Amino acid sequence: MAFPFLTIFMIFIIYLAIMRNKATKSEQKRNDAFWEKENAANCSRKVDLDTIEYYHFTLDDLPIGICDSSEAVELEKKLHSLCDMRLLNLNGKTNTDLKFEYGPQNLEELTIYGDNYFTLENTMYQYGMVLYSVGLREEAIKVLERGIALPTDLAGNYTTLAEYYEEAGRKDAIENLCIMAEKNLIGFNKNAVLKRLKKILNPEDAEEKHSDAKNTDDLGSEVG
Repeated sequence: MAFPFLTIFMIFIIYLAIMRNKATKSEQKRNDAFWEKENAANCSRKVDLDTIEYYHFTLDDLPIGICDSSEAVELEKKLHSLCDMRLLNLNGKTNTDLKFEYGPQNLEELTIYGDNYFTLENTMYQYGMVLYSVGLREEAIKVLERGIALPTDLAGNYTTLAEYYEEAGRKDAIENLCIMAEKNLIGFNKNAVLKRLKKILNPEDAEEKHSDAKNTDDLGSEVG
């Protein structure tokens, strides 16, 4: 009886060794590809940053000066200052990507412009929520819509706007928001945001799935 067990055990050990070897080779390939790209990026020529296209932010069509809360006033000051800054949407780009595209000498400066853009995304989102909190709902929606149009990949901007749309009974707007999220969002949070938007859009589907799962659990308990 011991012989079959030993054979199975040896096969399992060999299988693990093969899989580990594959994983090691795969990891080595990824590392080699990364360092190949990194070396190429470090040798890239310097691009004149005065010649590239930046995002130009204006306060046009934004509801400004309509709320006298201290938080709103501070956020408005930030938005005003961002009008005079260089803004560059670097969402989804790594330092290696930036060096490869613009030259390693420009990395520090580009990081500042990317941070400015992120500050804009975040400030618009916060300003929209402040307006909503004081009852300026349509104005808040307008601000968050402008945030989406930047574009932004700030997850909260999408989910919060969808909740505001839901309260206003604007189902068609949530559908359009799903399309924008599919287009603009990147990274690990994309699927979670889309799932949240679809749940807001079709709460009955989510309830039905939850009910089916519960019935299955109950059935399992009865069988057990």
